Amino acid sequence: MAPALPLRAALTRGALIAAANWPLVAVEFTIESLYKLALAVPVVGGAFMVAVLLGADLRVWLDAGLRSTAEFVIASLESAPVALAAFCVAAGLVALGGALVMFVVKAGTLAVVVEADAAAGEVQRPPVSLAAVRRARRFRPDAFVAGARRFGRRVIWLTLSLGGAYVAIAVAYVAALAAARTLLNSPWAAGWALLVLLATCGGIVLVAAVNLAFDLLRIIVVTDDCGVGTAVARLRRFVLRDARQVLGIFGSVGVVLMLATAASLLTTASLTFVAWVPIAGVISVPLRAAAWLVQGLVFQFLSLTAMSAYQTQYRRFAGRAAGSLSQFAEHA
Repeated sequence: MAPALPLRAALTRGALIAAANWPLVAVEFTIESLYKLALAVPVVGGAFMVAVLLGADLRVWLDAGLRSTAEFVIASLESAPVALAAFCVAAGLVALGGALVMFVVKAGTLAVVVEADAAAGEVQRPPVSLAAVRRARRFRPDAFVAGARRFGRRVIWLTLSLGGAYVAIAVAYVAALAAARTLLNSPWAAGWALLVLLATCGGIVLVAAVNLAFDLLRIIVVTDDCGVGTAVARLRRFVLRDARQVLGIFGSVGVVLMLATAASLLTTASLTFVAWVPIAGVISVPLRAAAWLVQGLVFQFLSLTAMSAYQTQYRRFAGRAAGSLSQFAEHA
């Protein structure tokens, strides 16, 4: 029945557990990289098809990035509904199938994090010792695989629900834009930009809330070894009682991720500038690869730190909730 940790202590504990189980960072980086590579297959295939039909330069599209390439393909296929529908279905199937595999793997990493949190003791208390960090080292291939197998089916249901939520948000966003467009030929045309801005901001907030709820549900399912329905009920109680801790972790990690993204963009822009130099251009290729690797590992470490911090706060909340229920039963 331990109280919730202060924000700094929770994040410190999460970072130490993530560092102690550093192979999990490499596993998550690898599976997410493979997922992005799988997403690139239908996009590149669609871009190749459009480039052949229109006689366009495929290299120009690919240099703009995966998202821009997908936007070019969709815009080019607007006049061919059947081809556009085939491209969207192919990309959707790859995205859904890849997400199912990725989150089943992440269920194994989360199972190891839960075990590490239970064995870590008060590892966040200063002074931090190497022996305390070693106690939190619980990564074993067999434990990782066992966690993925045990919680895989429940995580699949959660992932399908996440996909349904994304579709609902996308449909609502498109409907809001369509409704806003009707204002262009009305006396309220000046409010069109405001409605688009509100719809976009609302969509971003909803996506962030859905992603946070999905992560917390995964944590509850693995920590309590419960079903999805039970996890939803416990999530509601957890968020209502410990909202400050949850939002504090979410906001802190979000700010760090934004700073890391800004630093990554600055580094990429610098390397792009170096690539124009005749001699130094050759050196930019390994530098870009190294920057991509460091960026990916740092982002995954921050993500695992946040998941560990959430899990710690939920475990303490679950202990308090169980204690409250037992005390109520005794009084009754």
